Amino acid sequence: MLKKQFYSWSNLIADCLFLAKKLKSKKFDCLVAISRGGLIPATILSYLLNIERIYVIGYNYYLKPGVRGKLKQISTPGNKIKNYRVLLVDEKADTGETLLASVDFLKKGKNKTTSATLHYEPKSKIKPDCFVHKIKDIWIIYPWDESLKNKLKKKGL
Repeated sequence: MLKKQFYSWSNLIADCLFLAKKLKSKKFDCLVAISRGGLIPATILSYLLNIERIYVIGYNYYLKPGVRGKLKQISTPGNKIKNYRVLLVDEKADTGETLLASVDFLKKGKNKTTSATLHYEPKSKIKPDCFVHKIKDIWIIYPWDESLKNKLKKKGL
């Protein structure tokens, strides 16, 4: 059983500021958010780094917290991204499956990709170029997660 750790909106803002400081010397043509977990950190980073061109790539992977199914791409920016300097954002690299699939997808367009995550699990198949926290065997519950939404529903919120 994975240990669960709650992650607050305050943590998110602080960590996005940290990432933005680490990335501010780089120039990006666009940002690609990995849906759904990467959407909120990507939006914040797009403002902090003044990146206006944003694309979304989406995968379906988790059946429920800690239980994975088969990786399936469910949305794509198509062939719109070619020869760009791309900032690729996700909330975490735990198995690395979605991050690796996204990097591979972007390579097809001859893009120069820099990946950034809030959390990185060392057993991930890929290490993000930039991350805030190294974690081990922890299930992070982000404020926007389905599991938190269900918990709040049970409390009548």
